[in-house]
Amino acid sequence: MVLRESPFPNACIHDLHTAAWALIFPCFWSLDHMVASFKPTTYEEQQKQEQECYIWPMKVFFRFLMYLILLVISIPLALVGFIIWAPLQQVRRPFSFSHVKTPKVYTQEEWMGYGDGKGFSFVEANLCFLPNCLARFNNLSQTQRRAVQIAGHISDSVNRPRIQVCMDSPSMTASLQGSPLTAVRQVSYSATGTQGSVLAVNNLHHIDSSEENSEVENVHEYLDECQSNKDPLDLTVVEESNMSSAMDEMQANQSSKQQALSSSSLKCQGKPQKKQNRKDDLPAGISPVFPADVAFVCLLEVFEKRAAAKLKQLLQPAFGHILYDVGVYGFQGCCEFKFFNSGIFLASRYPIIDAKFHCFPRIRGEDGLAAKGLLCVKIQVGLTEKGQKIVGYLSCTHLHAIAEDCHIRQSQLSHMIVWINDFQSTSRSEEEKVVFDVLCGDFNFDNCSLEDQLEQQHQILQIYKDPCCSGPGREKPGVIGTLLQQRTMYEDPVKSPESLQRALEIEELRKQYLEFPVNPAVNSTEPRSVGGGRRIDYLLYREDTVAKGVITELEEFTFITQLAGLTDHLPIGMRLFISMVPEEDDDASHDLDDEL
Repeated sequence: MVLRESPFPNACIHDLHTAAWALIFPCFWSLDHMVASFKPTTYEEQQKQEQECYIWPMKVFFRFLMYLILLVISIPLALVGFIIWAPLQQVRRPFSFSHVKTPKVYTQEEWMGYGDGKGFSFVEANLCFLPNCLARFNNLSQTQRRAVQIAGHISDSVNRPRIQVCMDSPSMTASLQGSPLTAVRQVSYSATGTQGSVLAVNNLHHIDSSEENSEVENVHEYLDECQSNKDPLDLTVVEESNMSSAMDEMQANQSSKQQALSSSSLKCQGKPQKKQNRKDDLPAGISPVFPADVAFVCLLEVFEKRAAAKLKQLLQPAFGHILYDVGVYGFQGCCEFKFFNSGIFLASRYPIIDAKFHCFPRIRGEDGLAAKGLLCVKIQVGLTEKGQKIVGYLSCTHLHAIAEDCHIRQSQLSHMIVWINDFQSTSRSEEEKVVFDVLCGDFNFDNCSLEDQLEQQHQILQIYKDPCCSGPGREKPGVIGTLLQQRTMYEDPVKSPESLQRALEIEELRKQYLEFPVNPAVNSTEPRSVGGGRRIDYLLYREDTVAKGVITELEEFTFITQLAGLTDHLPIGMRLFISMVPEEDDDASHDLDDEL
């Protein structure tokens, strides 16, 4: 199936819709800026304190007067445009599609499915791209400028080489608890065709970088810091040329334990170790940059049309296939009139071959103005030697936001199960091989609050795996919240990606800058974990819907601080490593089982 780019059936209706919106836009723009002039952000309040006391009221007065005049002039044009615009929504498809045949950033060579396997990185982020007056209620402003900066950060992540880290087994780590170098990993990287390697110890947590493409430089910066540190336990990164002396010291002091540092500890060039971790282990970390080699990006609350257009324009060279302006307007498909779309924006480096959007039927309050729903997408990621398509399914959503309406969120989760299953059953072919099934989005409930108990126990969280939780009300170690405190977003300790990363690694500071669940004193027999804050953004996956012989492994999970000061959410990233058993081996194993 080939998706049509325009959401309208022909060019004539598309041009008429464009003309109608051009008549509406001046009125919308004037009203937006007029209201925004009365709602400063905390950053603007800080600037206001540095000015003379009379300057701010004068600015507000003259801005209000100018926008009011423009609003009055543009209202008649907006009414004419609305009369044309509203009926056209009945024939509009609920998303726009854009693709380029030859993107500037190419994907890796065609995946045949078998061999060493392949990793796919997913990123989810809530950007709060609302009209300027509404974004200010979340302490954000300048939506267009933020769109340009965020698109640049995401695009840079595609160009950056990925540093592959091989983890040692827990048994090996435990056997070397007393040694200066607790365990050894191998980190490989390549850039512009060159390859090199460095050796890192087991307590490597992150690579702090203020420049997005300077991983190698930061390795040497860590080396300089470590050389001035006398405590061997604080050693973070050492060059391979210096590893021999470190190993000699280990032989002298820990000769009885050196056998653990055998060649088996330096496995896996390009693929993760076999699953040796405990069930509760999570390969998670906090990163100041987006993961390298991102394949799929799901962005939420991209309501502003101009911001969506900027994102599409700037991301298109890196992500060749983009779904934007997702959702319905007017009365199409919903009971209430919709002024905004769903806010979902999906960018993929692989071809999107099918897509469908469903609008949630039960929404109330301010959320009723937006067409929130579920976007289901089918993506082709490879082709086998026999010509079979290798595909994956990705679903994106944004649930009801009003905290007390838990019954509405439960209903929406139940609808999602039905819609996802229906989409996959109708679009799936027996000749295709499904290698992943991922669900992501802003669910607007966390896994720690007592108020969210009903959502935490919903069936969908049993169907899909949540890498960050070990059960309802219990988060895994190392998991932090994704919702920032809006009033403190511009303070010095959290205004840059690196400073925010350092703050979130300290429990006391996390309580200052992350939203934490407010649990009332209610008697409960089941112990609950407060965790590291309210984690309302989710990246989930399931394995029972993939093809026979496909093995899915969680390679890493990342909480990203690169959008510090640009949104009130922490983006999250997940990398799945997919490997496929050759058909001959799979058939032989089944024949052996039949004989037995």
